[in-house]
Amino acid sequence: MSDSNVARQSSGAGPGIDPAHAALPPPNLRANRVKRLAALAIGYVLLLLLALFMMGPFLWLLSVSLMPGTNVFAFPPAIFPTFIRFDNYTQVWGFIDFPKYIGNTLIITGLGLLLNIVLSLTTAYPLAKMRFKGRSLIFGILVATMIIPSSTALVVHYLTINWLNLRNSFLGVVLPSAVSVFNIFLMRQTFMGVPDDIRDSGKVDGASEFRIWWQLMVPMVRPGIAVIALLEFMSYWNSFLWPMVVLDDPAQYPLASALTFLNGQFSYNFGWIAAGTILSVLPIIAVFLFTQRYYMEGISGAVKG
Repeated sequence: MSDSNVARQSSGAGPGIDPAHAALPPPNLRANRVKRLAALAIGYVLLLLLALFMMGPFLWLLSVSLMPGTNVFAFPPAIFPTFIRFDNYTQVWGFIDFPKYIGNTLIITGLGLLLNIVLSLTTAYPLAKMRFKGRSLIFGILVATMIIPSSTALVVHYLTINWLNLRNSFLGVVLPSAVSVFNIFLMRQTFMGVPDDIRDSGKVDGASEFRIWWQLMVPMVRPGIAVIALLEFMSYWNSFLWPMVVLDDPAQYPLASALTFLNGQFSYNFGWIAAGTILSVLPIIAVFLFTQRYYMEGISGAVKG
C-alpha cells in the first residue's frame, strides 16, 4: 500500500478522497447555513431601521437642543447634530428654577409610588390567593372599569378633591391615581404564579395572614413590584395636565408642568423647550436602564401567572 493511501486511511477519508474536501459540509448544508445567516442579517437590518424610525423624534429633539440658532423647521430635519453647543441647556437652567421643580416632582412621584405599590399589593393578594364569595365578580367589575377613558373622570376627580379640601396640595395631585386597575391586575397575575404551598407552609407554622403576605408572598413578587414602580415613575414624572388643574400656586408645579413657562403668549424659543424636555426625560431613561431586567421578569411572570 502506498504512503498516500495510508495517509488517507489514517485521516478517516476513503481511497481517492482529499482530506481537505472531506472536512467540508455537504453543499445543501452550506446553502442552508448561508440562507439562515442572510435572513438573520436582513432581520437585524430591519430592526435597526425600525429602532431609528421610533427614535427619530427623540433624536431630532436632542439635535435641536444641541444646535442653538438653527431653523428647527428645515426639511429634511437634522436628526444628527452638525455641531454641538450647550447654550440652550445653560440658558434654560437659568431661566427656570430646575432644582425646585425637580424637588416637587420627586415628592409627587415618591408619594404616588408608595400608594400605588401598597394599595396594589393589598388589593391583588386576596383576589389571587383567598377564597371568598364574589371574588370573581369583584375582579370582573374592576377589570370592566379599564374601558372608561381617564379623561372622562377629570371633572369627578376635581369635584372630589375640592370636597376633600385637598386642592393646591401634593396629595390632591396623587390621590386620583393612587391605585390603578392595571396594577391590580398585574399583581394578581403575579401572585397567582406563586405556589400555594408557600402560603400553606405559613399557615402550618401558625403565621397570621398579614405575616404570610408580608414575609412570604411579597418577596416572591418583587419583579412585579419593579414593573409597577417603573410604570408609575414614568406616569408621575411626566404628569402635566392634572397638576395644573389642582395646584393654584405655579411654584408647586412638577417639572413637566413647569416647562409651559418656556412657551410664551406670542413667541417661544423651541431650543429652550427641547433642552428642557431632554433634561426632564433623562431621569426616566436612567431608571429604565437600571430596572429593565426586573421589568422583563415581572412582565413574563405576570403572563405565566
